[in-house]
Parts: sequence; structure tokens; C-alpha cells
Amino acid sequence: MGKIKIIVSVIFLVILSGTSSAQRYGGFASPGVVELGGNISFTSTTGVAAGETGSTNSLFSFSPYVGYFFTDGFELGFNPFEIQSGNGYSSVLILVAPSYNFRTASVAYPFIEALLGYASVSDGSSRNGFSWGLRGGVKLALGGNSLLNLGLQYLQVTLDPSGATSRYGYNQFAFSAGFTVWF
Repeated sequence: MGKIKIIVSVIFLVILSGTSSAQRYGGFASPGVVELGGNISFTSTTGVAAGETGSTNSLFSFSPYVGYFFTDGFELGFNPFEIQSGNGYSSVLILVAPSYNFRTASVAYPFIEALLGYASVSDGSSRNGFSWGLRGGVKLALGGNSLLNLGLQYLQVTLDPSGATSRYGYNQFAFSAGFTVWF
């Protein structure tokens, strides 16, 4: 709990101290800007079989990211693959991530993002399916054209076998931290 308080305090101080230097970062979230980077996430995954929730596993995942701003604030992002592995379980997710980045008078850019895509899971057998979710957080300008990204995410992955009448798959909650550059 003490580490969480320290992290929140540091984020708050960065946001407050950044209001005077906001002019340097005015180009982010503008049409034509490209954002490249990635995230590392700590995830909590709960299995679902025949509509009933099962056990919960915690693991780390890695996800690269590329995004392009079509208009002020609106970005179409793409996670070409998110890899998760642990306890005899592995998955690969390919996600499209349209988002809106709020422009502020500070170095903080809050954002909200939809996640839609394909999942392939292996835990002794292989299954494929559809995934969707939401992610929100803040992108903090570090200097120049670099950003620290902090976010919370919910992802639902459906892996129904043929003829299933109830949902199979998993629900996932994640805290992510990452780094991107924009140009």
C-alpha cells in the first residue's frame, strides 16, 4: 500500500510541476503525429467455463504499440501482439485500439481507449476467439518527444468451442506502465 501512495504522489507532483512547461509538448495529440512504444502489464486473469468463473492467475505481459492521430486527440492504435505467459498458459492477442487523448495545459494527457481483436490461447490445447475491452489512464510527457504511459485495463476474451451455449474464455484486469515516443 505504501508503494501505491508513493507512485500516486510522484504522478501528482509531475502533473502539477508540468503546467509551466506545457508549451514544449503542444504538438502531441495533433493530426499526423505517430506514437511508437510499448507497455509491460501486471494482469489478473480469471477463467470462465460454461458461463461460470474459475480460478484467478496473475502474470506479466508485454505489448508493443503503434498509433496515428487522424484529428486532434483521436488516435487509431494497434497492438500487433500482446504476449502473456505463466503457469503452463500462454496467449497472443492482436488488438486494434482506437483512443481519445485529452489535451491539457500540463504535461499530462489523460486517455480512454477501446480494445478490439483476436486472441489465441494455449494451455495444453489451442483455442482462438474474439476479445474486447477498455483501457484508460494518463500519458506523462517526460521531455522532448517521450511519454510515460500509466493505465488500467479490462479485457474480455471469448473462446467458445463449437456449439457452446455459454461463454468460455477469461476476464482480465491489468495495470500497465510503458514508454512511447512521438513524432
